[in-house]
Amino acid sequence: MGTEIERASTARFTWRSITLFLLTIGVLALCLLMLRPFLPAIVGAIVLATVTNRSHDWLLEKIKNTTSAASIATFSVTLSIILPCLFLAQVIGQYAMSAANMLQDGTLQRGVSEFLDRYPQLASSLRHSSELFTLSQAAEKVAEFLTTNLVAVLGNSVAALTQTVIMLFFLFFLYSDKRFALQFLDELLPLPRSDTQRIVVRIDETIRATFLGNFVVAAIQGLFAGVVFLVLGVTDAAILGVLVAVTAIIPYLGAYVVWLPIAIYFGMTEHWIKMAILLAVGTLVISALDNFLYPVFVGAQLRQHPISVLLSLLGGIWLFGVSGLILGPVLFSVAETLLKIWNRREGKATLANPGKS
Repeated sequence: MGTEIERASTARFTWRSITLFLLTIGVLALCLLMLRPFLPAIVGAIVLATVTNRSHDWLLEKIKNTTSAASIATFSVTLSIILPCLFLAQVIGQYAMSAANMLQDGTLQRGVSEFLDRYPQLASSLRHSSELFTLSQAAEKVAEFLTTNLVAVLGNSVAALTQTVIMLFFLFFLYSDKRFALQFLDELLPLPRSDTQRIVVRIDETIRATFLGNFVVAAIQGLFAGVVFLVLGVTDAAILGVLVAVTAIIPYLGAYVVWLPIAIYFGMTEHWIKMAILLAVGTLVISALDNFLYPVFVGAQLRQHPISVLLSLLGGIWLFGVSGLILGPVLFSVAETLLKIWNRREGKATLANPGKS
C-alpha cells in the first residue's frame, strides 16, 4: 500500500514538473517573439557595453557617480561610433542612389553603347550571345531592382533610427545597472554561481573576439583595397578604402560593391590592364580575405576550430540577419560551455559511484 502511494506521489510530481517545464518554455518563447523586433538594438547595446566596459569602469572610478558615468559613456559612444556609422551609411546610400540614377536616365547605357560602337566585333559577339535580353532591357531590370531595394532601405530609415534610439537607451541602463543585471542573471538561471559566471565570461570573450575580429578583418580588407586603388591611380583611394571596410562588415553587401564598379569603369575607359588587375585582386584577395582571416583570427581568440567559427557565423546570419554576426558565435560558445558543464557533472557522478555502469 505504501509503495502504491509513493508511486502515485512520484507520478503527480513528474507531471507537475513536466507541466511547469512546458509552461516555462512556452512563456519564454512568447517573450523571445516579443523581443525579436528589437533584437538588433538589444544585441548592439550588449556588444557596445561589452567592448567599452573597461572605459566605462575607468570613468566610473574617476566620477564616482553611476548615472553621470553612464550618461557620459553613452554620449561618448554616440559621438565616436554611432554618428560616424550614420555618416558612412549616408555616403554609401548616396553612392548607390547615384548608380541607380545612372541606370534609370540611360547615362550608363549610352556609355556602354558608345563603347561597343568602338568595338564592333565585341558588340556582335554580345548580340549573338544574348538572345533573351537586349542591353536596354538588362539596364531597365537592373535599375528597377536597385530603385526598388533602395526605396525599401530608405523607407526603413525611420525603423533604423528607432532601433538606434532603443539601443542607446538600453546601453545607458547597461552602464548604470550592470551590477544589478549580472545579479539578476545569476538569480534567474537555475545553475550554481560558478557555472553562471563561466557562461557570462564566455559570452564576454566571444563578443569581444567577434566584434574585434570583424573590425580587424574589415580594416585589413579596406587597407589592402586602398593600396590597390592608389597603385591603380584611382582618385579618392583612401575614402574608397574606408567604404570597402564598411561594406565588408555588412553581410548582404560586401567589398565587391565598391571595387566592381571601379573595374567596370576601367573597362569602359579602355584601361584593360587595370581592369584585369582589379578584377583578379578583388575576386581572389579583397573579397576573399574575410573567408580566411575571420575564422582563423576569431577561432584563435575563442580556442575554437575555424570551421566551427565559420559555421556559427553563417548560421547566425541566416537565422538572425545582421544580429547573427554576434549571436551565432555567442550561441555556439554558450552551447559549448553548457556541454562542458554537463560533462563535468557526469564525470563527478561517475567518480562518486564507481560501482555503477
